[in-house]
Amino acid sequence: MMTLRLLLGMTLLGLGACATQPVSETANASEDEATPVAVVADAERSEPPIGVLITDWAEPEGFDPTYRRLVSTRTYGVRTEFPGQPCTENHVGEFPFAATMGMLPFALTFPVEGLEGMYDSIGFYRLSEDGGRYVSVFDPAVSYAVDAVPADLVMPAVESTSRPQRSLWGIDPRNGTNYFERLYQIGLASRGPGPNARAFPNGLRDVDEIVFVSGLSDMHVLYSDLKPKLAHAMETIMNGTAGTLQDLFGPDRVDVRFGGYAPTPGLMELEEDVAVAMAKDGIRRLIVTRETTDNNNYANNFMSRGYIEAGLCRAGVLDEFQIKQVRQVGRTPEYNTALMHNLGKHLGRLAEGSDVTVIYTTYGLPWPGSDATGPFSAPHPWAKEVFHENAYNNYLSFKRYAEARFGHKYRLNFNYQGSDGDARLDNYFAYAMYRAPIGNPDVPEDYFPTLRENLDRAKAEGRGEVIVLLSHWYDNNRDTLLAIRVLQGLPLNSRRDLGHGKYWLEWCEASGSAEFVPCDDEEQILTRIQYTEAFDAVADTFALGYAHRIRGGVERFGLLPRGVEALASAPISQLTGGSVRVTDGALAGAALTVHPDKYPGQPESFTPQQFRTINDADDNLVGAWDDFDAYIARPLTLGETDLTAASEPALFGPYRTLFNQPATVTLRARAGANLARLRPYIFNEATRGWDPVYRVPGGRGLRLDPRAGTVSFDVQVLGTFMLAVEST
Repeated sequence: MMTLRLLLGMTLLGLGACATQPVSETANASEDEATPVAVVADAERSEPPIGVLITDWAEPEGFDPTYRRLVSTRTYGVRTEFPGQPCTENHVGEFPFAATMGMLPFALTFPVEGLEGMYDSIGFYRLSEDGGRYVSVFDPAVSYAVDAVPADLVMPAVESTSRPQRSLWGIDPRNGTNYFERLYQIGLASRGPGPNARAFPNGLRDVDEIVFVSGLSDMHVLYSDLKPKLAHAMETIMNGTAGTLQDLFGPDRVDVRFGGYAPTPGLMELEEDVAVAMAKDGIRRLIVTRETTDNNNYANNFMSRGYIEAGLCRAGVLDEFQIKQVRQVGRTPEYNTALMHNLGKHLGRLAEGSDVTVIYTTYGLPWPGSDATGPFSAPHPWAKEVFHENAYNNYLSFKRYAEARFGHKYRLNFNYQGSDGDARLDNYFAYAMYRAPIGNPDVPEDYFPTLRENLDRAKAEGRGEVIVLLSHWYDNNRDTLLAIRVLQGLPLNSRRDLGHGKYWLEWCEASGSAEFVPCDDEEQILTRIQYTEAFDAVADTFALGYAHRIRGGVERFGLLPRGVEALASAPISQLTGGSVRVTDGALAGAALTVHPDKYPGQPESFTPQQFRTINDADDNLVGAWDDFDAYIARPLTLGETDLTAASEPALFGPYRTLFNQPATVTLRARAGANLARLRPYIFNEATRGWDPVYRVPGGRGLRLDPRAGTVSFDVQVLGTFMLAVEST
């Protein structure tokens, strides 16, 4: 029974998003069993290209059994089989309870002597056409004759309590269709009187079966055609990102490939299989990246780099590799442009001058976790997460753009009633992927409200118009279309909507109730809610921004885009910072200063008992995210501008490098310029125009040096900057 109770309250992380080889044989194997590959470099290539491996959940639309059978295994990983086992350096926990991920209690994900019931107590089966056998849904090779199964252990699958919170589990709430007809749970059903429920193990891990069946249910709700295919937005992003990088560097200088956390035969290969294939082609410099908006260690250090390093280790080539990472897409001018499109679409449905509350919504992660040991341990290092700080800084970057772009047309509310400013506890900033809040509600600084909580608060405060703006997911997928709705009590799009590519939704609610009310109901004070789409409609913009974010990763290997030549460069330390300056020529006086980390060792030293999280974004934990070589150069061709330029444009790189504690850029103005009238601008690759450099958390105002003729300003993202006369 413990298995069911634990799973009931457990949200299965990341199991609903986002090529021709079959499933990797190593995907289900112990990590010491793989045989090293023979790696042969291309003899005709004097210098192999830099590899770019873009990783992703790559969840197909429709239903692919291979993907569904492996996705939970990939999420929880493999156990450490013996002390000192090769290629397990990234595992968490203490042997014998160490494993790849450490997110669920160990005994749920791996067999433990004496606790076998936690691992395998039940199974899910389809009744055969002739009615004579129960055939496992997860593995059809497992089946039982109907008359061999105690009847009191059989229940319709839709009645099972062993379901993830985010799944609709068989029943379509729009029309009552039961997608689990002839589907049964066997084990722990207890049909008779008294406590006679008992296990019916079948040799399959319960977690795998539950995840498989929930995926089957949810794909039926979302898609009429269950033939698996990649999402259109994903294909656009794959093609656009690769094309832009090859245009920037040349097709022979970068090798861009894609790999999924779980594979779909014919559509997407397994990420570490792709990495090993790149090794066979002679690549030894590798950028590992993923599409997420918000930097988090769970995805970047475990789901991407951890698996890829383990695969290269098993192949015997890891020590030959230089690996760098690009860890998030958000906070850049291009990403904010995509967000402005989605926000503007829904603001445009309202009269100018309307009072509008914006609830910026991102994913969320468990926190602060547990460091318990033993068979019930779940030692994933959630307390050391960087997600919360990075997600909130991304929000504030968007907030500046929204205020500048739309603040003169609408009365935008980002803050709770009676509050203003950028403190997290004062803003309608919400997490969406959990039904229960994250953190300790008795300690506000350690608490992250859910989307539903902030919706209810907006209604209680009398907010008449609310826009739920999604930021984290690049395409409209199982997360955005279904999981968030189920967890937060939101309506679903109709099948007709989904079939026509309409993913946004509008509905009304009254204060004190989560019931959906007709928006023309004049008997109640209503809040109208618009739930936005992800970025399918602007996937090309997302791809362009993503490519330029990855460009900065390629530049960290010393390869600059064609036509770009560094005028000055210098090493930057994550711990102590550093600076680079141009001393002569047209860009003389241009400088970048990266400040020392204010809190060295944080959050890396945090534990589930000793930590702090972000509330005041002026006091960020992290400065530079890692060590790198900074450079200053003349930019590529930028096109025309309506601005009155007051300095030479200068390119600061690696391109689109991000900071939390701000860095300082200095530009020298042209002779005779009135420094007091100047403002810094950053070039936007998506619009081919110039965006103002907005105030960043922890940053100071402009610093003018009349004697040197320079203007200094603080930034959280690098790019091409220019001073221009501020329009009045």
